[in-house]
Amino acid sequence: MLTLFSQSCVEPFEAATEDFESVLVIDALITNELKYQQINLSRTFRFEEEEAGGEVGATVRVLDDMQNEYVFVENNPGQYVSEVMFAAQPNVSYQLSITTREGGVYESTPVVLSKNTPIDDLYASVETNDQEVEGVAILVDTFDPEGESQYYRFDYEETYKIVAPFWNPQELTIQQEVPLFFRLVPKMQEEQVCFNTVNSVNIILANTSGFIEDRLSRFVVRFLARDDYIISHRYSILVKQYVISREAHTFYETLNEFSGLESIFSENQPGFFNGNISASNNPREKVIGFFDVSPVDSRRIFFDHDEFFPEDLIPAWPFDCQITTPIPIELLNLVKFEIVEFWAHHEPEDASQGDYKVVPRICGDCTVLGTNVAPDFWIE
Repeated sequence: MLTLFSQSCVEPFEAATEDFESVLVIDALITNELKYQQINLSRTFRFEEEEAGGEVGATVRVLDDMQNEYVFVENNPGQYVSEVMFAAQPNVSYQLSITTREGGVYESTPVVLSKNTPIDDLYASVETNDQEVEGVAILVDTFDPEGESQYYRFDYEETYKIVAPFWNPQELTIQQEVPLFFRLVPKMQEEQVCFNTVNSVNIILANTSGFIEDRLSRFVVRFLARDDYIISHRYSILVKQYVISREAHTFYETLNEFSGLESIFSENQPGFFNGNISASNNPREKVIGFFDVSPVDSRRIFFDHDEFFPEDLIPAWPFDCQITTPIPIELLNLVKFEIVEFWAHHEPEDASQGDYKVVPRICGDCTVLGTNVAPDFWIE
């Protein structure tokens, strides 16, 4: 039995890419908003790499059938922004053209702006999800009486207030090291209340083509468990609704299915699927991406945790806030590297361990998690 046990131990498997093909990845969406439009270019990356690198040095243009040309300049590596503000117009055909630094030429098929359908309502409601978790669902209602929209994509930008649970109006500073002496001084910046903004990363799609009418009712864009700390205080979400083509919906739906595989060893291994962009000088070259021209409508809502769960305590802080009492020499190093936050002075009976109670900085300084400047749109 001992022999069997020793031979059955699991050895760690270090996954690595053996065959790799560098493929251009194009994220290109032009909307009917008057703004500096943006197109992102990157490359596929190996399994053992952490993230994709931007495709730099490319020439990016959008042309329409009215003889207009919109040139995009590289703002950051792989991020290209139009030189002028413009908005996609109805009944105008647009085409994307890209030339990479290595001479690769890529073009999309012509695309026309879809019909614009606004959001009828955006609201929050207490719901229970499929996993039997109670929380707040962000819901959208929309309706096209002419039945021409049918295919929708959503994304969101959420902003939430952070209140540091172990904030103190004073901070601990080193007055001198020899002899060692600390001093408490008033904090010079706001560290109790901050704000953090996060963009959605999931592909959120809706399809009414099989419905009696082109209507979405109580469509869930976001779900937040009642104990999610980001709704501990005040929360806001900006939801954007795009009306997209059937071809774009098919592309994003397929991309969603592939990206949702639970394991790289799944029997359903992803293959390659084409968008509406191809390599002009090498028809067999693979290209990942879809050039989309979509109308967009947006709504924003705010709510507080106690509006839905007035009987609850605020959700627990998700970080370890162990209070310690380091001896002076330990405290010297901690203060130097700013990894703790002064909490409160000890009672006399505790002074033998150390003069101060401290916690990790993330527990007393909200700027670790966000900005201490409220966004322009923020409403209390």
